[in-house]
Amino acid sequence: MSLVTLTPPAELAHAYRAPGQYIKVHAESGGYFVLASEVGAPSWELLVRNSGGAADALTRAPEGTVFDVTGPLGAGFPLERARDKPLVVAVVGSALAVARPILRERIAQDACASTSIYIGARSARDVPLPGEVAGWGRAGARLVLCLSRPDLDDPSVLGEAARSAGWVQHVLAAEVAAGRITHGLVFAAGPAGMLEEIRTLPTRRPAASKEDGRAVEGEAGAADVLEVVTNV
Repeated sequence: MSLVTLTPPAELAHAYRAPGQYIKVHAESGGYFVLASEVGAPSWELLVRNSGGAADALTRAPEGTVFDVTGPLGAGFPLERARDKPLVVAVVGSALAVARPILRERIAQDACASTSIYIGARSARDVPLPGEVAGWGRAGARLVLCLSRPDLDDPSVLGEAARSAGWVQHVLAAEVAAGRITHGLVFAAGPAGMLEEIRTLPTRRPAASKEDGRAVEGEAGAADVLEVVTNV
């Protein structure tokens, strides 16, 4: 993958208001790309996988090339709603672009201790921007690599990250079932199938109380609510 920088007109730059927004680049057959730069920055960074079409046009273009762009599009992620709450960020592949502005804001808020990022990849060597990801861990965020091919893993890459075998959505479901993720927000970005499964995560745990010596299922409190937000 490559980081490509575009410099939009000021009015477009100001329209980037939330992490998770994306643009359409009208080149070749056209393509959609999540903005990977900080919200409101004068330049846009895109994390681009060489996959043909607009992606190849971006990575091969010489400096100064002009592209026709639509956007920013989408509502993005409601980062303010995560303030003072635990936050889980779940991404796969080039969707790691979403995590960059989110993690930078959490670092600025001194909220990394309550931030976890689950990254789906074949092995640690396939994680984009490993140096930056490692920096999130050093800032206090919990890093979890969800590896689809753990047999190919290299423990010397992102050695500080926890490892789990399986796809991101399955690892998250197991964490929720085990009670390791109970409340706060989950921001998820990635393939449609992954997002569809993440939306089925249980968002409320029944609270048990004692009444006449019997366990009674009651309404969960606000602290037991898990809110899932996806970028589609």
